[in-house]
Amino acid sequence: MVSAVGVAYSYPKAPPLFQNLAMEIEPGGIVGLLGSNGAGKTTLLKLISGVLFPHSGSIRLAGEYVAPRRPQVQAEIAYVPEQFAVPSLTVDDYTRFYSPYYPRFDHARLREYLRRFEVAGAQSLPKHSYGQQKKFLIAFALASDAKLVILDEPTNGLDIPSKQEFRRLIVEAASDQRTVVVSTHQVRDVENLIDPIIVLQNGNVAFKAAMGDIADGVELRRFATVQEAEASGALATDVRLGQTIGLVARGATDGEPIGGTVDLELLFGAAVNRPEELRQACGGVR
Repeated sequence: MVSAVGVAYSYPKAPPLFQNLAMEIEPGGIVGLLGSNGAGKTTLLKLISGVLFPHSGSIRLAGEYVAPRRPQVQAEIAYVPEQFAVPSLTVDDYTRFYSPYYPRFDHARLREYLRRFEVAGAQSLPKHSYGQQKKFLIAFALASDAKLVILDEPTNGLDIPSKQEFRRLIVEAASDQRTVVVSTHQVRDVENLIDPIIVLQNGNVAFKAAMGDIADGVELRRFATVQEAEASGALATDVRLGQTIGLVARGATDGEPIGGTVDLELLFGAAVNRPEELRQACGGVR
């Protein structure tokens, strides 16, 4: 679906952000893009969507170069940035004006999404709250039927019921023909949705794996102390409610096993600080 090869990019008067970035995003699924502050997640999303152009290298969507911003390529990309400015249009007028850019735009689906998000169509967008504006833009992106939907920090500004509805809509919208890329720091909001996971660090992909490979490779265990967890070879640790939790390679014997899904915060810590060991534990994935 998305292929980045040899991508270099830097902002004026700043060190290079990317120098030789290579990355592949396969078709289908809900991809989680994680990274520390300043790792370049938002810049990468802008490069993938054609908002920015790489200084060298290339990015393709379904084999087509993104940088020329050809209409037929842009029609397959729906991008909702974290920071945005909405025009002085009502929801209905915005839809009437912008939906023709997407040849498969589904108006009935948009109406259903807005109903579930409780967003009114007659009010001017700037008069809506930030959360309401974001819900509209997410609904519009999903109704576009674009092959690639990019959401940067989509749950920021959403209340708890809206986050729940967001998760339901994303699951419904994902398909083998559509890829949804979610970049977020709020991993608790999406940890049961995203698969595969890509961790960006120091201008490169530090770790990328499907959740199945991750679950086969690592597990959570409870330890008496952080020192005990680290001595046992835990890839990442955290203290929660007075308990020390460690992410360890599956098959480790120290500590008490904890059931449940892989913890994304600990996984992220391992991917940033001990990427090679994490990759080995998960079967040698990147």
